[in-house]
Amino acid sequence: MKRCPKCARVYDDDGLRFCLDDGTNLVNESPAEPAPTTLLLPGTEDPVPTMKQAGPPDVPPLYVRPAPTTASPHGKRNILLWVIIIALLIPAVAGAVVGGLVVVYKRKPLTWHLVLELAPGATNRQDAVQQTVNVIESRLDAIGVSRFEVKPQGGASNRILLNLPNVGDPERLKQIITTGGKLELVHVIGPPSPSPFQKYATKEEAIASLKSNGVIPQNRRVLPYTERSNFNGPTEWVVVESPAIVDGSELRNASAVRSSYGEDYQIAFSLKKNGAEKFGAWTGANVDEYLGVVLNDELKSIAFIKGQIFDSGEITGRFTRQSAEDLALVLKSGALPVPVTIVEEHIDK
Repeated sequence: MKRCPKCARVYDDDGLRFCLDDGTNLVNESPAEPAPTTLLLPGTEDPVPTMKQAGPPDVPPLYVRPAPTTASPHGKRNILLWVIIIALLIPAVAGAVVGGLVVVYKRKPLTWHLVLELAPGATNRQDAVQQTVNVIESRLDAIGVSRFEVKPQGGASNRILLNLPNVGDPERLKQIITTGGKLELVHVIGPPSPSPFQKYATKEEAIASLKSNGVIPQNRRVLPYTERSNFNGPTEWVVVESPAIVDGSELRNASAVRSSYGEDYQIAFSLKKNGAEKFGAWTGANVDEYLGVVLNDELKSIAFIKGQIFDSGEITGRFTRQSAEDLALVLKSGALPVPVTIVEEHIDK
């Protein structure tokens, strides 16, 4: 082995021809010296390829069609058996359901018949009859009568025919049908609070207080009143202003509530927007004046105005729960245009 003094490479005899020198200056290489770095060969590690070798092409998996199976004849028979059973049961179940509905909702026969007569005085008799029919229908719906007929008797008559089923409490139903349901909020004439409101022992005395020669002026009414604290006491009379501040046509809702005075009930009511505006304007301008609640031309309660009130009030009068609920129902259904009375009644045998 020889080393070139210029390039420091080591050559054997065959490699001398590649040296830039002619080889005369080569010196002997000591065998004890390690080979220079330029002669280090790669180790035993696998070479890293510089290009990705192409692998075998991707081949999609083969779809192997499952072998056909033969349905069990027993399974087919079982399915067919269930289909037949269901087909046979459907008419029976449907018949039972329909039959049950017929039993539950079976119409009651209309065996109770009433004839109502309207009091004279309506401006338009035909309109008054139809309005009365509508109000009675609304009341019967509200009380839960399942089936009924309400219709004018026909012709020029002022009578109405009612065909009804038998009910548990016919007297209560007749009371609901014939109650006028006329609600009014009125100004009670008299000195303002703290003086007590003015009341009279007799109607004649109340009329005499008007100083109108025994005639009630058009802007006044004389109404009966019974003290709540002495409900069984004598009837007294009070003069109120006419027309009413608001009436039942402005009513939005009514409900029975327990009175704060004991076991009695009273009717809480609220007014529609227009009625509330009128009521609020009047109460705001008449603080300390007395306000009366009139029901069917009877003064039920009187109270003085502490401040402006808009859309709510109460009707007191020692009502039971049932009577308060019935009155609330009547008020919500609307007032009858004229009084009505029952003139005929019979029940089919």
